[in-house]
Amino acid sequence: MPDSPAEDIPLATYATAKQQRAYIEAMRRIGKARKPGEPVRVYISVPPALVQRPGWHQRRGKIQHRLPGAQLLQFDDLFTPENYAETWPQLSPSLDGMVVVAPTKRGALQGSVYRLGEVGRLEVIDFVKTGRPVLLHARGLGLIPFVDCKVHRVGDEKLRTKVTVPSGWDPHDYEPTLQAALRALRPHRTDDKPTAEPARPSHLNRPFEAPHQ
Repeated sequence: MPDSPAEDIPLATYATAKQQRAYIEAMRRIGKARKPGEPVRVYISVPPALVQRPGWHQRRGKIQHRLPGAQLLQFDDLFTPENYAETWPQLSPSLDGMVVVAPTKRGALQGSVYRLGEVGRLEVIDFVKTGRPVLLHARGLGLIPFVDCKVHRVGDEKLRTKVTVPSGWDPHDYEPTLQAALRALRPHRTDDKPTAEPARPSHLNRPFEAPHQ
């Protein structure tokens, strides 16, 4: 039998409708709770090897363009190799969101599978478990919320994370989850009215389980 039309349509997200709704609501609460004039600080989790490439500043500029008004911070802005382990638990709770820049599988320039090392994996877990927005920056696609990607743990002794971008993700469609995350990371003008503190969101529970065999 020929494939049904539905089977021919690439997936735009790996999240269920329920997960997407929960994520959008969580992002709404974060944005609503931000006080007027309060800065938005976004941490870029990126391996040193990628930062040293000639095109890094252009890529960082693209991230900044999608997060107008947000302060982008990298490892060297906040840490040294000597104080990172001690300083990360103290400083990371003050950051509002994270953008992950990671190499693709087998180093391909364009790819749908990205790999996070041990440090990047733990950084993402710290953000996800507190409900703050985490986005992957994919080449040619821009920012993609982790909730829309397939995320799972790989490895035994050295744990890493593999992130698969949905094949049907279209940067021109701007999925509602992405729009919600971008709004959550947008500073409020000083003439905006403050609102109540948000409840802790419960989306993306246990996103780093090992895949079923």
